[in-house]
Amino acid sequence: MTRLPLFLTVSLIILIALLLNSIFFGNNSYQKKSDLIVENDIQIQKNNELKNKNDILEFEIKNAQQSNEHVENFAREKLNLVYPEEEFISFKDKESNKDEK
Repeated sequence: MTRLPLFLTVSLIILIALLLNSIFFGNNSYQKKSDLIVENDIQIQKNNELKNKNDILEFEIKNAQQSNEHVENFAREKLNLVYPEEEFISFKDKESNKDEK
């Protein structure tokens, strides 16, 4: 009769050890959960940046469809296009070297 409580106690200790191993070191451990949370936060930031870029592109497309001035402005600024009698002047920014400072 004294063996039954000992057997149950040892069985419960082994079962608890296996469950704790699963919780802390298994596929669904706390460390993996925190890693997934960090990855999710990074992905949310990337998605927000892409949404902002998409909003800007959508605005430019709608503006280009509604206005010929926008198309001309885009051609002048982005594509460096000019009329035949115009002269295009471009200024280059000097890149400062760290050695100069």
